Amino acid sequence: MIEVHHLNNSRSQRVLWLLEELGTPYNIVFYQRDAKTRLAPAELKAIHPLGKSPVIRDGEQVIAESGAIMEYLAERANRLIPARNSQAYESFRYWMHYAEGSLMPPLLIKLYLGMAGEGAKPVIDRVDSNVRTHLDFIEATLGASAYLAGNDITAADL
Repeated sequence: MIEVHHLNNSRSQRVLWLLEELGTPYNIVFYQRDAKTRLAPAELKAIHPLGKSPVIRDGEQVIAESGAIMEYLAERANRLIPARNSQAYESFRYWMHYAEGSLMPPLLIKLYLGMAGEGAKPVIDRVDSNVRTHLDFIEATLGASAYLAGNDITAADL
């Protein structure tokens, strides 16, 4: 059975969503961020050296990074993933990597700058503009097809 090491307010939420969509049985090991530092507890390092979430364990296999986990789970279930060598698969792969490589950095910067107070305002305006560009890009893509990778839902939509 899949074991999900879930940290509150983390990317592991999308892993849980995918497991529910797939109907895959799983157990959750819960972790809480430190209320003051917002960091993950040290116990996560026992699962993966970076001490971050999400991490899953499937038998002896331990997988970190939400995009890699999403691909692994979709491939394992042979669901919510387009046929390889199709245009939909190439779009799926793009959107899986886009979510973490392009979209998440400005969202995280916005989150952290929001905690920095009024002094960060000039930078926040710049980051907000960048986030808007990303959201417009996603909206345009969804205006051309029902889902990010075409007309069928995939793990990339989660």
